[in-house]
Amino acid sequence: MTGSIGKWLQLLRANFLVLTVITVFAGLAASFYQNHTINFLNATLCLIGALLAHMAVNVFNNYFDYKLEVDKYTPKTPFSGGINLIVNNQIKPSTAFQVGVLCLIGAGLVGVYFLKLFFWPLFPIIVYGAISIYFYTAYLSRIPALSEIIAGTNYGFIMLGASLTQYGNIGLVDFAVFILVSMLVGLLLFLNEFPDVDADKMAGRKHLIILLGRKKASKLYVALLISIYSLVVFLVGLKILPLTCLLVLVTGWLGYKASCIVLKNYDSVKEIVPALAFNVLIVLTCIGLIGVGLVLGSF
Repeated sequence: MTGSIGKWLQLLRANFLVLTVITVFAGLAASFYQNHTINFLNATLCLIGALLAHMAVNVFNNYFDYKLEVDKYTPKTPFSGGINLIVNNQIKPSTAFQVGVLCLIGAGLVGVYFLKLFFWPLFPIIVYGAISIYFYTAYLSRIPALSEIIAGTNYGFIMLGASLTQYGNIGLVDFAVFILVSMLVGLLLFLNEFPDVDADKMAGRKHLIILLGRKKASKLYVALLISIYSLVVFLVGLKILPLTCLLVLVTGWLGYKASCIVLKNYDSVKEIVPALAFNVLIVLTCIGLIGVGLVLGSF
């Protein structure tokens, strides 16, 4: 029984769901900063819907990677490369697909609840999310340079949706945090794509690492990281975000370590893994600290 549960947790990529929890927290924090109150029922339902949507993404990604035969050739790291449960026949492809559909339906039911409350501002977000969840791996990832944008903005919209589903309003703070979350999650996928280049080429994908090559992409990674920190300072300077959001800058030492590794070892799957670990910490901590900064700035 324990082994069976473990397989399903792997298929759902349960260890990666913390990103969704932190992203929803950032959205709720943005709403709290602007409204100074919180609707706990809506917050809970939003978190459930977001987690179900993330699970659907993970399952469909594994299912379509199997169909495209990408999993056979992708190097596996703790942070990239997917899993071989379907390839090794530990879970049937049809069963995995059905689980993905059920997760998507569950997320959709939560979406229906919120659509009744806040239809027009929420409808485009839900449609965008549903389309990108289902079509990302098989189709959208083959459009040049679109992978990172879709991954980033999906989480940006999770954050925006979390704020919106509180009281139905979106402010300048929400858009600022939306941009930051989108950039951070896009950066997460961007670096995780380094080990997968050869397998992704075979699958017809055209993400930025393939288009630029690893060497140029390593420099772009550093530039994007610097731009994120600079943007936080800029938004605080404009008083769109509170001064407490500068807490994000404490992750700068992680960014420095990750950048040094990427610039030196961009062509080595084994040597770049520590940078992938640092990058995960950077993204999770930055989004979390943005949320903490907004909460602290509310008082």
